[in-house]
Amino acid sequence: MQQESTTIEQIRSRYASANGGEFVVSGRFAVVSCSTREGKGGTFATVELRDPSGSLVARCFDGDSIARLASAGTIDARLRVQTFNNAMSAVVQLFEAVELTPEEVLEYAGLDMAAHAERVAEISGWLNECDGTIYGEVLRELFADGVWDEFCMAAAAVRMHHAEPGGLVRHITEVGRAGLALLESTGGTYDRAYFLAGVFLHDVGKLDTYTAPPTIAYTAQGQLAEHQVYSTFRLAKACAKVGVPASIEAKLIHIIEQAHGAYRHAEWQDPLGVEAKALATADYFSSRLGVTEKERRAQELLDNLFAADSRGSVADLPVTASEPDRGTAPAVEPPAPSDGLF
Repeated sequence: MQQESTTIEQIRSRYASANGGEFVVSGRFAVVSCSTREGKGGTFATVELRDPSGSLVARCFDGDSIARLASAGTIDARLRVQTFNNAMSAVVQLFEAVELTPEEVLEYAGLDMAAHAERVAEISGWLNECDGTIYGEVLRELFADGVWDEFCMAAAAVRMHHAEPGGLVRHITEVGRAGLALLESTGGTYDRAYFLAGVFLHDVGKLDTYTAPPTIAYTAQGQLAEHQVYSTFRLAKACAKVGVPASIEAKLIHIIEQAHGAYRHAEWQDPLGVEAKALATADYFSSRLGVTEKERRAQELLDNLFAADSRGSVADLPVTASEPDRGTAPAVEPPAPSDGLF
């Protein structure tokens, strides 16, 4: 459709130099999220568009296009860019869906491909460590028939944390690293293969509850039940094929359920074993790395306070060496049910 593709970074640069003037551009973008809302003129769509250079929020007012946007994945689009409410506003005028390879999907969704490859290599090493154990047999069956590739592309959430293509691998890596560090810090013994199995299993049900990238949304299953329910379903199928003892299946179900906070269900038992406790602690920490709107507002107020101090009597000295990574949260929060338990 377009003759020359413009990146999101170039769009922002052009808007800054145009002093708010209106212009039209074309580019290739991943539709990472799409939600519909009601306005004075009727229904419109709000979409988060990403490419390797960044992301922006756009709107679409054409009724025939709105339904197609939610399932388009990646698009070649023409955008009208202007100022609205004293900020840059982009409107999707025309678009065509584009078929991409899995690698291109991740790239256009804004994923750091080098960092992603390193994370995949790390969790692949963990999977190899489990080989030769009953847990390894279950995991190999679980990830057969292309499931591993789906797992490596999936998001960890729609909104709350790691809500981007490849986000599940990032979350799994953080949970595994943190949990292993906790276990090592005790100086006691633990079952490494059992813990790593829990790392892989506790969120594998997200393949059922969220759509495949680049557009991240809830599936019918995700609307009806929490993802850990589907994690146990996938586990049960793998255990049946491998023929594991009931005791091992029970242990794996236990670590999946305990990873998501048994304190919320009084009828459940407390977590058994340091492996389950380490997994639950690490999972909670990683899940909190996403930044909420309330947190963003609090940080803005704190930054303003530091700025006011620097203009006053307080010496203008650096407080921290660098800005911390506050996690990734999508710019659009579609109207959907809570992500629930991590």
